[in-house]
Amino acid sequence: MLNLSKNKNKRKKAIAIVTAQVLFHMDPEVDSHQEVKELASILENRTDPVGTAYGWTSGDEVAKLIIEEGLDTIEFKSRISRYKGRRHLTEKKKNNNLKDNISDYLSKYCQKSKTYDGLIDQVQFFPDTTYKYFSDGIELNKENVIDLMKTFTEEEKVSILNDVNDKIAKSDENYELGNELEKYLKDIGDRYGIDCYIDDFERVNKHYYLIKVFIGNQGILTDFNGTFLELRSALVKEIELEAGDKVTCPYCGRKIIRFVAMNVIKNCDCGARIVVSNYRVTKGNAIYMRRRVSFRKPVKSD
Repeated sequence: MLNLSKNKNKRKKAIAIVTAQVLFHMDPEVDSHQEVKELASILENRTDPVGTAYGWTSGDEVAKLIIEEGLDTIEFKSRISRYKGRRHLTEKKKNNNLKDNISDYLSKYCQKSKTYDGLIDQVQFFPDTTYKYFSDGIELNKENVIDLMKTFTEEEKVSILNDVNDKIAKSDENYELGNELEKYLKDIGDRYGIDCYIDDFERVNKHYYLIKVFIGNQGILTDFNGTFLELRSALVKEIELEAGDKVTCPYCGRKIIRFVAMNVIKNCDCGARIVVSNYRVTKGNAIYMRRRVSFRKPVKSD
């Protein structure tokens, strides 16, 4: 039931808007330049309910309305043009998102390629893994990606090829830079007997990094603003802090780096046995497990 104003001008505009919304719902490619009688004939006998800005209605009801009261064709054409423009932008955004998701998916497994078909040829060797891009409602796997890749225009194919190659190049660069950083940290850590390794590394730009690194018993997941050398220096300080965390043998007074005592050696130089045990820490309603180091008196030999 439509809720239309009794004011002549407002009612006239409302009828044009309702007509545009119902026709666009029925056919997004509707020709707005048709005569009113032709538009009415499209709407007649269409009884399915359609929601509009002025309430629920049907094509048949709108057809009777424009025949009886006329149609503001200028307002009608303007609305149809606006709806088509929005639909075009929506479809364009959806298509761009699909291209981006496909480029992301391909770059995970492809090698660089000189041609678009070269990318397609590599898909058969992909693992049977489905990637879900929830924000766009898209699922990609080796079974459906080839069919989707064939739907693009030649210009879009070139764009995807370039994008995939750029992503692969960036991934390779991240891998090499991450390896360089990990080797440097390992060399520093080895001086103290502390394990260091990088689990994830990405250089977003020259002054912004995403990194997940393990230094001894400490896991660090962070983003970092600064240069590569500044990042390296900051992580070296974390190693030094880990090296400064020491336990003391109560029998000989030797200070041992906590990580080394927990993970590397089993006995102090004096013969005391190192014992690592778990204990619980309660904070509010949460219970956390912690590890501690203790020493057992060395056994004297006869």
